[in-house]
Amino acid sequence: MNEYLQIPLAPLPVDVRSRLGETTVSYIERLARANHLKPSELVRHLAPPPHKTGHRPALVRLAKICGRSTDVLAITLADAEPAHLPVWTKDDLRLRRRVALRSDGFDMAGLIKQDARWNKAGLRQIANSWQIPLWGLKRILSPRFPDPNPPARAFMTEDNYRRIKTHYSQGLTATETWRYFLDKHDSWIPLTTITALYITLAREPQSAESSEYE
Repeated sequence: MNEYLQIPLAPLPVDVRSRLGETTVSYIERLARANHLKPSELVRHLAPPPHKTGHRPALVRLAKICGRSTDVLAITLADAEPAHLPVWTKDDLRLRRRVALRSDGFDMAGLIKQDARWNKAGLRQIANSWQIPLWGLKRILSPRFPDPNPPARAFMTEDNYRRIKTHYSQGLTATETWRYFLDKHDSWIPLTTITALYITLAREPQSAESSEYE
């Protein structure tokens, strides 16, 4: 019997709308919570066959359980499709100037996009926190409004590094740690990143012992 037979998918009982500008995993987390599921399990079932743990979910499989088309998800979710080429209208150019470099040197459009990717608040709350109109936020989060100067990719926080190190010392596997971050903290840390850190931690005692004999 084939171990990797495709699991039939159907719309989940509780409908959750995808929110403009959020990531695919962020949407799946909200979808899982609303339906009393573990995000890590839902992510695993949505990964392309053979449904390996840690793989990113497939958009076509996500569409089947949320009752929305892949076209809608591609427009809504920030990482569903490659960045679109800009289509500047007069309104877009005016908004681009408004959220351009401020006195502190940060590009507001990039920061707003970055905040919206994992922010669990609604669009109106996000717009209020950035003190911009709702229509302006929707334009910024649109796929056709790319950020020419995106903020640098965030490094792993010190807290997350310490948690991973603690889990390693307690004997938890890299997969168990990956599930912990996704289920307990709504944080997506790639399994490959956690595995690489585990390998580094495993080599530390060996390097320390070898230096004693040199």
